[in-house]
Amino acid sequence: MASFIFNGWKGGLAAGTYNWDDDGGVASKTVKVALSEIVMVKADEEDADDLADLTTNWEFDGSYARTVVTNLTVKADTDTNNRAELDADNTTISAVGADAGGQTCTGVLLYIDYAGSTTASGDATAIPIAFFDITPFAGNGSDILLTWNSVGLITLT
Repeated sequence: MASFIFNGWKGGLAAGTYNWDDDGGVASKTVKVALSEIVMVKADEEDADDLADLTTNWEFDGSYARTVVTNLTVKADTDTNNRAELDADNTTISAVGADAGGQTCTGVLLYIDYAGSTTASGDATAIPIAFFDITPFAGNGSDILLTWNSVGLITLT
């Protein structure tokens, strides 16, 4: 489950601005993950409207190891558990090297990328969805497999 979900994305989802399982007519939209070298604090970051609004220097590994999340699906479970589950395929981030500042990776940021950018200059158009705390690790050039929870990335109740 997400450590927290960003308010702008929740509002956009409710308003129909954002759609989990298709591009909503925006062909260049992709959902991506990026590794974080800090544990984001909900009270500090939950109101960020785009990645450029985040108040902390969060990105792990200066190479911008950002990866597309595939097979986005919505599983409605309204009759049994009164919820909807947003899910995707497990995601591999390839060749995660050591952070230039010697930091460990402590979290994963899930976001919508409208610009297709792989650099910080595209962050003003990238919409944060959720932040997940993970078991900290130091990059060593290996691939990192993000295995999402069996009930999905995000559960809406």
